[in-house]
Amino acid sequence: MKRDINSNGYIFLYSTILVVVVAVLLTAAALWLQPYQQRNKENEKRMMILSAAGVGEDGNIEFVDGELPVYMVNGDIIVLPMQGNGLWGPIWGYLAVGPDGKTILGAKFDHKSETPGLGGEITTEKFQSQFSGKQISRKPIEFDAISGATRTSNGVKDMIDSTIQQYLPYFEKR
Repeated sequence: MKRDINSNGYIFLYSTILVVVVAVLLTAAALWLQPYQQRNKENEKRMMILSAAGVGEDGNIEFVDGELPVYMVNGDIIVLPMQGNGLWGPIWGYLAVGPDGKTILGAKFDHKSETPGLGGEITTEKFQSQFSGKQISRKPIEFDAISGATRTSNGVKDMIDSTIQQYLPYFEKR
């Protein structure tokens, strides 16, 4: 008996089988790629920490377990993780502080969905380099904001200020 390939039942069965096969293949690919994606995320985090500290790829990172997360790079550079909100989504970064606990050595920022050419400029070396040499204190850190990206610039300011305020007791104990 020959099937009518133009019937509604045949089209529905064909579509259902196709959707199930594609869903199984996509699920298998996602599960297979998951360890690689996780390794890439960890490597990106490592590179951001080392870059904020101004250390090459062969730097040694040690996680200091305490009340707040702290990374020690090469035994003496303190790197603080930061999280905040930009205009279109989350922003994050790392702030490297010298062994004296007062001088910022570097900063590295990233974002999920800021506008290229505006808020996305927080990832550029030009923007990030202005934090080097600034002093940590109870006063907010001053920096040049990005023209046309007020919400993202304010997000970076709030993120840095709140991170420093959280970690001031840590630096005062050192």
